[in-house]
Amino acid sequence: MTASSNAPHPGADTDTGKDIMHYLAALVGVVIMFGFGNLPPIAPITPIGMKVLGIFLGMIFLWSFVSILWPSLLGIVALIICGYAPLKQVLHLSFGDTVPTLVLFAMVLFGAIQHGGVARYISRWFLTRKIINGKPTVFSFIFIYATYVLGALSANILPVLLFMWAILYSLLEDVGYKKGDKYTAVMVIGTMFGAISAQAAKPFTGSALMIVGAYEKVAQTQLNYFHYMLFGFIMSSLGIVLYTLLIKFVFRPDMSKIQDISIERFNKDPLPPMSFRQKILAVSLVGYLTLVLLPSILPKSLPGIALLAKIGPLGSVILFVAVLCLFKVEGKPILNFKEIAGKYVIWDVYFLVCAAMAISSAMTTGPTGITEFLANLLAPVLGGYSPYMFAVILAALGMCLTQFANNGVMGVLLMPVVKAFIAQNGGNFEANATLLIFALHIAILTPAASPYAAVIYGNTDWVSKKDVAFYGIAICIMSLLMYSIVGVPVMNFIY
Repeated sequence: MTASSNAPHPGADTDTGKDIMHYLAALVGVVIMFGFGNLPPIAPITPIGMKVLGIFLGMIFLWSFVSILWPSLLGIVALIICGYAPLKQVLHLSFGDTVPTLVLFAMVLFGAIQHGGVARYISRWFLTRKIINGKPTVFSFIFIYATYVLGALSANILPVLLFMWAILYSLLEDVGYKKGDKYTAVMVIGTMFGAISAQAAKPFTGSALMIVGAYEKVAQTQLNYFHYMLFGFIMSSLGIVLYTLLIKFVFRPDMSKIQDISIERFNKDPLPPMSFRQKILAVSLVGYLTLVLLPSILPKSLPGIALLAKIGPLGSVILFVAVLCLFKVEGKPILNFKEIAGKYVIWDVYFLVCAAMAISSAMTTGPTGITEFLANLLAPVLGGYSPYMFAVILAALGMCLTQFANNGVMGVLLMPVVKAFIAQNGGNFEANATLLIFALHIAILTPAASPYAAVIYGNTDWVSKKDVAFYGIAICIMSLLMYSIVGVPVMNFIY
């Protein structure tokens, strides 16, 4: 045996240190989860409320610093152990809730559309509009907006973000931009802004659905999907327009290197005509969105609309998945469930939603006293204001909280509190809930804000952490002003 074979691996000490920190953080989270409930109750929280709150705080800690999947499962079991409810009831509140099931099937349907390559044709359509020829500011807007549209139509925005970044990197390198150049920073971060703007675009996927599910439980009625998506489309589109104006008039990067940008650059490698399979998937995308939105637009007294309202978004997505699995093109199912589920179902997200649904029910229903405690705690922040000022402060609160904690969980926790204050000031609960959801998704300032923020903070090859913080703060200030000046009047008009 040679001496070199006995030498320690170069990264062994680092890996061991990371493992130790991992287990220490996990231990802290588990201690919080099972130990916090033994503390004396803080009025008006009850003893069982303290146990439930401990489970929630433990999951928040573990989700933020350790992992997503196993803490979610442990939290579900902890609700049984602490005596909150028997096994069957907890399973019904978590895995049996319609929200996680909708998340699962939506990831499969939109994953199939993404897997089929439909996104490439959508992005190419945007980038081959003649309006970008010789207009760097227009190109900047189109590129960021294309990222938003692709993200809104995809099962997961991370592949979209990485896909659009890859196109951007190639373009920046071709024309001579590098890390440290201001235009590089504003576009890399702008593409990120386009992606996170798309997170909440659909109220039937991901973290947005988690918060929508909490709203519907508290309000005892279904959210109007058409109004929600209309508000989101207006505000996200306006946000990207404003960011582009910031690029041109405030940030003022050197755009001379892309002054001669033209569609010929993107037409050098033309895409082949869409295949029959891709056309079916594109039609399925439009078809599903149509079926989901029609009950919010047309009277439910119409026979067909009444049926769509009855089966809901969950029934519609299961129907589309079933039909696409049934029919074949060139001897293969249009949607290969096993293949798509294996590649596009994000199990961390699924189990997070399951756990969030269970813990939100535990915290907001029954004799826990947690909702009352939060209402008392937030009374100085949210109480005693007019409906307009309440909406502005709510947006600011949501935007601040999401920089340090999971937006979906924060939305679930805040929803019953928001309803309590809405009852006092006479505002519109549905409108304010919609505003809060979109504000909670402007998550960019810290790596803990969202998985996508963590990705951009790790993207040190193209952008510095200082740039992310600087332009991230600019995006947050811009967004808050936009919601305050335009968003609140728009939401009141729509709703």
